[in-house]
Amino acid sequence: MIDDQRATQDLLHLMEANLPIPARPISGLAKTMRGRGVTLPSEVLIKRVLYSGDEGGILCDITISATGQEAILCSLTHLRVRASHPLAEAIRAYQQTRIQKLARLGTGQPTHYTIEPRRNRRH
Repeated sequence: MIDDQRATQDLLHLMEANLPIPARPISGLAKTMRGRGVTLPSEVLIKRVLYSGDEGGILCDITISATGQEAILCSLTHLRVRASHPLAEAIRAYQQTRIQKLARLGTGQPTHYTIEPRRNRRH
């Protein structure tokens, strides 16, 4: 297992109680979103969190109001919370542990996942 289920659920509940949480997207996320035609501001708000299982970890909804039509979900490991935030230490510990465990499994750094709607198949 990548995540400690109890610790992850505890962090998830703490984050839910402290929403919205300001964060900075890492450069890889910003670059990926630019490639999709969305420019992320230097600081985004984590509006909702959900756990996508051991495979994806904690996901954050950082949908930008201006785009409105496209939901933006990203891994918590792709965001940096200010050191002054009350949950910064707990979030950073989760991120470091998750990244280290993924590296040990040979998957390297976490990558982004884009879920595209299925196209209608005509038979």
